[in-house]
Amino acid sequence: MFEIQNKIIIVDDKKDQLEKLGKAFFKNGLGCRTFEYSPEYDSPLKNVRIAFFDINLTQRSVDHKYDSSTEIIKHNSSVFNDLARAINQYIAKDNGPFALIFWTANKDVIGAFIEYVQNPRRGYNETPFPVFIGSIDKNEFTDETKTQDLSDRILNIINDDSVKFLFDFEGIVNKSSSETINKFFNIIPKGEIWGDSKEFIDNLGKVLSKLASSTLGFEYAKENPLKAVNESLIPLLNSEISKAESNTNWETILSPLFAAERLSALTLPDQLIQQNVNAIFHLDDTDGNKEYRGTVIEIDKNNKSVINSFNIDNYEFWVQKLLSIKEGREDYKTELFKNSKLIAIEISAACDFSNKKPRINKYILGLLTPIIDIKKDINIKSRIESSYHIGGCSFSFSDKSFQLWLNLNYVFGCSSSDERLSDSLFVLKKEIMDMIGNKYASHISRIGITSF
Repeated sequence: MFEIQNKIIIVDDKKDQLEKLGKAFFKNGLGCRTFEYSPEYDSPLKNVRIAFFDINLTQRSVDHKYDSSTEIIKHNSSVFNDLARAINQYIAKDNGPFALIFWTANKDVIGAFIEYVQNPRRGYNETPFPVFIGSIDKNEFTDETKTQDLSDRILNIINDDSVKFLFDFEGIVNKSSSETINKFFNIIPKGEIWGDSKEFIDNLGKVLSKLASSTLGFEYAKENPLKAVNESLIPLLNSEISKAESNTNWETILSPLFAAERLSALTLPDQLIQQNVNAIFHLDDTDGNKEYRGTVIEIDKNNKSVINSFNIDNYEFWVQKLLSIKEGREDYKTELFKNSKLIAIEISAACDFSNKKPRINKYILGLLTPIIDIKKDINIKSRIESSYHIGGCSFSFSDKSFQLWLNLNYVFGCSSSDERLSDSLFVLKKEIMDMIGNKYASHISRIGITSF
């Protein structure tokens, strides 16, 4: 399905100015969407990468005869309010990275406007965040003969490293997607009669059906054909992306990488970013189905009969053995136990799950805890051997930060409809499930010694 592209937008209250800037884009072979500003516009756009805004969007005009930002703001608060509101009207809060370019005859007030939006008292804390702010002075292009100069100025902006990056990776993915379709098209027999597509369509269905069922599993492919087809084509897409060329100056963008002498020198700005990255790579939303391999399910820790059914006589003692919180941290321990969840993770073999083989689902017990400072709060030496901190990392999912811990000695089988299993929280992806599988296999196959 073809969708309207919002990559480049222009917002101005004057049609002639929209046409002038729009033609400069078309002259460079670039498409853009122009909007004659309306205070009633209420459909914020997503996936905008460059947004051009005039500063004067209403009948109120900028008074720029002041030297300080404080004075400029004081005498232009209504104009700035209109502009800030317009940015939020036309660009969605979850738009993603974009460059904000002011197409204006009043570029000397841009710094003051930035200060205006930055002030939390103004109420614009959730305004879409531009990664680059620039300007083009309308006064320089009043002469219609300077269309080429305007086109060149636009190209200079687009070729700035900060802006180019916004388009480059998307361009690589889009081009790789096209190459994936082309490569897939070339391997399917098309028949001998030009223009007769029946044989091609038949063969397309056969190839995709085989790939989808082999990737996701025969029965699951029937239940979710789109997911099955998409996952089956990912290796082709990855291959194309890895071969793609880039116009980005990566030595500039990745300056920390090129400046570092060892891996340990590379750090993220804060721990929450690492937690979010971990969630993106390893966690999926749940649709409520508890049979999916990797499904994380909550168990009622306050139900004594449920706890006892897992051969746990004293729940708090079981948790303490698993985590081994240091002595003298009783208040912390009490709060930690209170805010932790008892969980079970579905760990059936991937092949059994994919082929929907008759089975009793295999689950492993564990904990979902708030973030624990391992060095500060845990006695490493006294932790039981079966205690496993998944990935040795933390996650942030649905605005909550947490860690996952397993007790590798507590594995049980039951149907997904077992009353002990409460709500599913999320699903662990294949890579982390493979890691858990390897850890569990290593644990149960360890050599033991029997004494007489």
